[in-house]
Amino acid sequence: MSKFGKMIIIFMAVAILSGCWDKVEINDRAFISAIGIDIQGHGGELEKNKTGYKKFIVTFVFPNVKAIRKGSSGEEPRFILSSVGQNIFHVSNALTTRSNKTMFFGHTKAIIIGEKVARDSDSLKQIFDEVERAHEMGRKVGVFISQGEARRVIKIEPSLESVTGTYLSALSKAKEKSSRFTPKTIADILPSLHDCRCALIPRIIPTDKGIKVAGAAVIKDYKLIGWLGEIENRSVMFITDKVTSEAIIVMDDDVLVSYVISDTSVSKNGRMENGQIVMDITVNMEGVLQQYKLEAKNDVLDNKLLRRLESLVEKKIKSEIDGTIKKIQKEFEVDVIGVAEYLYKFKPDIWDKVKDDWEDVFPEVKINVNVNTKIRRIGMTK
Repeated sequence: MSKFGKMIIIFMAVAILSGCWDKVEINDRAFISAIGIDIQGHGGELEKNKTGYKKFIVTFVFPNVKAIRKGSSGEEPRFILSSVGQNIFHVSNALTTRSNKTMFFGHTKAIIIGEKVARDSDSLKQIFDEVERAHEMGRKVGVFISQGEARRVIKIEPSLESVTGTYLSALSKAKEKSSRFTPKTIADILPSLHDCRCALIPRIIPTDKGIKVAGAAVIKDYKLIGWLGEIENRSVMFITDKVTSEAIIVMDDDVLVSYVISDTSVSKNGRMENGQIVMDITVNMEGVLQQYKLEAKNDVLDNKLLRRLESLVEKKIKSEIDGTIKKIQKEFEVDVIGVAEYLYKFKPDIWDKVKDDWEDVFPEVKINVNVNTKIRRIGMTK
């Protein structure tokens, strides 16, 4: 082999076997679990710097790696850093002057947006634009809107999990036990914002006893316009066929009845009647009678009683859904229940006529709701 050939082999070996030139030791990383974003200002006024850009207060929380080690004691389970800047990553870069840690966003679980940020369309668009372009952050990061300041949520230490982001991630994964909120990720929200400039994002509420996730923030034209409560969020999930398990409580005279849903399906039919769009939505559910009353005067094996209990559940769910639809159509005037999506997919002839004026048409759509309930099992009795 020539001398030139040997030199090429040596240079290739150096390039291949030199190791990770930019590696960062695990102890030197700050694995950001959750990010809180608030807007800087007083009395509702949004503060800007000399360039005219709004300034944000960004709060990061990450676990203390040392506290995870066996035998460690007296260590804080987490660290919280906060600073002011023009966006998330501008603040993270600025914080490198105050910390010996390199921030890592590959394990981020949650982004919490403060209420003031969400109520300003320019700020909310700026945040989502930055998140969409960020290669450091995954698309499965959960997004929440705080009722109040996001940093207050961040500073609360959940009783069952010391790190806020990990707690919210686990809570979202367990959501099949309840329909009081609908977990949303970056990947879920961005398409909706691009399509209709609207979305439902889970509401997070800081309390004296901890963190509560319930209901939803209603986003229209890239800003928060109002809230849906827990029951209203459940109604939206019924309409969009996303309920997997839920307990419904009704009263039969003086007897409390608990009905647990085990399966649901939704059918929709849209049509034009006298120049008005009419949408029929039928919710079918099956479930289990979880609680009635021991030694009650009525026997749950009686078919007439079962039919009466089914009717009580149907009336309750229908009333809740009707009320939610009225609020969404008349108060918010924003289609977050998928009527436009249904027309686009299944009734293109109708959609072509109304798509240009949908914001004005949607509040006038007549929506008929029917609920069919079946009690398939009554549990173990005598």
